[in-house]
Amino acid sequence: MTAVLCVGNAHADATVVSLLDEYQRASGVPVGGLDEDTLARLATGEVVYRKVSVATPSAKGDSTSLRVIGYRVIREPREPLWLAALAFDAGYNARLTEKLVETNEAGGGDWYQHLDMPWPLKDRHWLIRTEKSAQLAASSAGRLWEHQWSLVPDAHDRILDLFVDGPIGQVTEQQAAKSVELPLNNGAWVMGQLEATRTLVVVHATVDLGGIVPDSLVARQTRKNLIRMLGKIEKDAPDAWTNYNDQYLIYRGDGSLIVPRTSGEPVTGAD
Repeated sequence: MTAVLCVGNAHADATVVSLLDEYQRASGVPVGGLDEDTLARLATGEVVYRKVSVATPSAKGDSTSLRVIGYRVIREPREPLWLAALAFDAGYNARLTEKLVETNEAGGGDWYQHLDMPWPLKDRHWLIRTEKSAQLAASSAGRLWEHQWSLVPDAHDRILDLFVDGPIGQVTEQQAAKSVELPLNNGAWVMGQLEATRTLVVVHATVDLGGIVPDSLVARQTRKNLIRMLGKIEKDAPDAWTNYNDQYLIYRGDGSLIVPRTSGEPVTGAD
């Protein structure tokens, strides 16, 4: 399916610009300021991206990292796209193993993730915390939803404790002990509703794999991943409701639960 937005639709373009500016003001993430050519490409359904330098404070002092931002306008309602993006096993990366460690009532949680790196690089792993920005949803009158993630610091002992009951997927405790912990991993899914069946999707990530992996290589791989993610959620969205059940519950950007339609309970708040 190809997303199409009329380039000459000034109202639609203005809405995209307005949503990007609103999110930028609320989050501090520089997603706005796209030039006319980029907006025109975005209007045709093309995936566009940009790289920006960001200051990243650490115990060793401030440094500069690259944030990669991907954008797409998709001709699908927001809610199935949200379900597709946040599905438990979305399948974005075959080398990634993950385990949900704990959840909270607002639809967030802590996740262990392990990345099988190509030889001769050591594997990477980390613990991230996800949450919904209910404040953003409220301040934007529901126009913007955000699912954000950030690295849980000093998680070494907590990670190894996860292997007390055995391997996680194909990852053993010995493999985890030899893996390198990421020094930086944060980002977000952002979805803005343009119309009932048209959604602005932004995903951004700032990642440092640590060790000797050059920033340019990380940025290039992150860009490929974001493009893959933005394509996959469009492909998966038409079946998202069919595949969604109470084995893993997903919450909207305002923190309200999306009730599976197979549960027999009334569905509320859907787009």
